[in-house]
Amino acid sequence: MVANLPRPIGPPDFHDGHIRSLLQAGNEVRITVQGCSGKCYEARFVGVSSIESESPEGMMLYALYEAVGEAGQLRRYEFVNWYADDPSEERAKAYLWITAANFTVTSLAGHR
Repeated sequence: MVANLPRPIGPPDFHDGHIRSLLQAGNEVRITVQGCSGKCYEARFVGVSSIESESPEGMMLYALYEAVGEAGQLRRYEFVNWYADDPSEERAKAYLWITAANFTVTSLAGHR
């Protein structure tokens, strides 16, 4: 299904950041990420066709990856859990994967 290898996207501040909230309304999902600097961002996904998750709020991030599907219309976004390589760690169970048509990220001024 994936035509291209996943690539990291989003601000470098996502590395070591945390997912603070997830809001889904119709085919749109908004994720608030607090970067490692303390600055907050909103990752907005539109044209969402699927979302798979397990306890994403509070998850520490290694990165956000994007892979383009064969048709090129939908993309798969994976919030990579910092603890994914350590299955003995309870926090390793958290994950968040979104398949959507589009992604944008904006800085949330005044949020820390």
